[in-house]
Amino acid sequence: MRRRRSLSDIIWLLLRITNLSLLVVIAGTVGLLLGTYSGIAEIIPNARDLGDIRPDQASRVLSTEGELLGQVATEHRQFVQLERIPKALHDAAIATEDRDFYGHIGIDPRAILRAGFHDIIAFGPRQGGSTITQQLVRNVYLTRTKTLTRKLVEVVLAVQLERAYTKPEIMELYLNQIYFGEGAYGVQVAAKTYFGRDVSDLTLAECALLAGLPKRPEYYSPFEDEQRAVDRRNLVLSLMAGEGFIKPEEVKKAQKEPLKLVAEKKPLGLSTYRAPYFTNYVLREVAGRYGVDALYRGGLTIYTTLNLEMQESAEEAAQWGMQEAKRRRFTADQVALAAIDAHTGAIKAMVGGVDYRESEYNRAVQGGRQAGSAFKPFVYAAAMEAGYTPDSIVEDTPVSYPGAPGKLWTPKNYDGKYHGRVTFGTALAKSYNVAAVKVADRVSITAVIDTAERMGIYHRMDPYLPLAIGSCDVAPLEMASAYAVFATGGMRTEPFGIRKIQDASGRTVFEHKAVTWRALNETVAERMHGMLSEVIRSGTAWGIRRMLKFPAAGKTGTSNEYVDAWFVGYTDDLSAAVWVGNDEVKSTAGRGSRGISGATLPAPIWARFMQKAQPIMAAQEEEGRLRVISIRATQQGSPEAPEPPAEPQQERPSAEEESAAETTLTKRICPTSGLLAGHYCPKAIQVTYDTESGGEPPTDTCDVHTSPSDVGPEEPPVGEERPTQPQPRDERVTLPICAITEKIATARCPLVVNRTFYLKDAPTETCDRHMRGSPGP
Repeated sequence: MRRRRSLSDIIWLLLRITNLSLLVVIAGTVGLLLGTYSGIAEIIPNARDLGDIRPDQASRVLSTEGELLGQVATEHRQFVQLERIPKALHDAAIATEDRDFYGHIGIDPRAILRAGFHDIIAFGPRQGGSTITQQLVRNVYLTRTKTLTRKLVEVVLAVQLERAYTKPEIMELYLNQIYFGEGAYGVQVAAKTYFGRDVSDLTLAECALLAGLPKRPEYYSPFEDEQRAVDRRNLVLSLMAGEGFIKPEEVKKAQKEPLKLVAEKKPLGLSTYRAPYFTNYVLREVAGRYGVDALYRGGLTIYTTLNLEMQESAEEAAQWGMQEAKRRRFTADQVALAAIDAHTGAIKAMVGGVDYRESEYNRAVQGGRQAGSAFKPFVYAAAMEAGYTPDSIVEDTPVSYPGAPGKLWTPKNYDGKYHGRVTFGTALAKSYNVAAVKVADRVSITAVIDTAERMGIYHRMDPYLPLAIGSCDVAPLEMASAYAVFATGGMRTEPFGIRKIQDASGRTVFEHKAVTWRALNETVAERMHGMLSEVIRSGTAWGIRRMLKFPAAGKTGTSNEYVDAWFVGYTDDLSAAVWVGNDEVKSTAGRGSRGISGATLPAPIWARFMQKAQPIMAAQEEEGRLRVISIRATQQGSPEAPEPPAEPQQERPSAEEESAAETTLTKRICPTSGLLAGHYCPKAIQVTYDTESGGEPPTDTCDVHTSPSDVGPEEPPVGEERPTQPQPRDERVTLPICAITEKIATARCPLVVNRTFYLKDAPTETCDRHMRGSPGP
């Protein structure tokens, strides 16, 4: 009879099985290590020459023509002997990174087992167990990819390196090799980057701060978050005390020491590069996408959108403007310019300030300044969307609105006068402030904000009437992109500076794919283009019309007290914005001058740039310009239907409209049947037929919707609502679609795809989930 096993017997048996399994794993691991070792040992340098370290590959930034704008690499270092490195920094590195550095043979088995245990629990590599020797090996010979094979190779190389070098030599290599953030490799460059001094002059607290950076350089950077950096420094000091390197009283004194950083950080060292503001802009984007380590060590090739000829024209025009300001005794000390391909969004030129060597702050994309009257086109675009025309009338007469508690706000015109009844077109061309405020009041300031956001204004806009005359902050690149919507007939494309990125092996790791969508109805965009063209023909920018040998449109802008001066304009292909002012918010008025207006300097700078840039742009081949046609429902009572004007309008067709009317016919078509829309058709679109080219509209009325029963409960019959974008009857249309709601995408939709439909099958509803202030998906 078989004896029943006791509990102790079962436990003993399990332990034997576990020990046997562990022995198998250990034997297999040892065999794998020995095999790996025999295959890679020969690549370890046998010489004791510290210069045998392989240099990292530089990453290059190229213009659109393939010319070098700049390159970054790990050579931003200065090798220093271990004797010159403070003992405090040496001890801090040991306490933080490898407490048993002088006792192990290159690896720490206990740390490796501990890390492996955590990795098993996390189902993947999560925790490191690397010694200082392993980190040096990884930086010199390997990549940071976390794989078992790479880890095994790292272990073998670390053991071999310990045989080739002494401990002090390894520590010296490590402290000169490791990355400390802000483009600084090695302790000497790091000391100068953060504290402006040699490493030998650092205090205990400063040594602790540097020792805490390699773990996550950008995260613990004192330039990004001083308190976070201080907390990390204080932790390192505590670790040093725990290892007996410093006394408790030294810890307390060092933890109280305030940060004494350099007055101005220079992380990338681009002052001698071509187009340094743009190059810095691109490199920061790459660093944010792939990390600083890949940027500085990965040998990336970054193909950009910048055109060097246009860039040189932009820099020349900006310098001319500053010289002119000085000659005319204005007190402006800065200028910014941004120019983009109006159709693709590609950034063609960028000037972020007068001198990059004096200030790396990029005024073309960072921060923002008050737009002044350059904001008014968004007011009138909202009015055009509400049904007004350039010939609609507004009273440019005194008016007051509730302002601060118990006070009234009374807008005034630049010339201090009032001009009575004027058309919208005249009011914009002459830049009448009172008229713009009244128009914004008619259509509602929230409608103005919605229009501006759709066109690309991302700065905060408070819903108060002073916004109508530019009380919000904007950046030049932002404005150039928004005005491009007028140049493209209402289409919007995000600006971008990087076309593609290739790694060291030539493999493309990133390629920009533009997404274009409709931001304005084409008729609205055309009307606004006509109004903005008049600004140059006879309005506030008339002074530059003789400088231009091509059609152009734009708008001047001047903030209160002549603090900020703007000109934003465009041609068929190129949109550009110019700002002139001071870094300090103060008037540009000087001795004998009342200050810079948009027409005084920004407009001539813009024209001077465009004189050379527009012919270059016109000569280039069109690159993948996507034509997207927007269709909107014209349902009676639809939330998208425009509100009626606040007062009757006088609408007179322009000469161009009268000429076009002779050769075109516009009919209201039911998209379901393709025939003339009847009273019971739930939706209708306006279609324009070119009779001169043989286009003929249908003559029969829709035979699908012939009675009230054919109309759904949520589909009211066609009324007298205002029609929208015309389309040929049988044309296929490509629309930007929100991939989340499957409706026509807006500028706020997080994921947009372009899809092609037959006209009758095209969606007509606009995405209502991603509205201003609503959460994302």
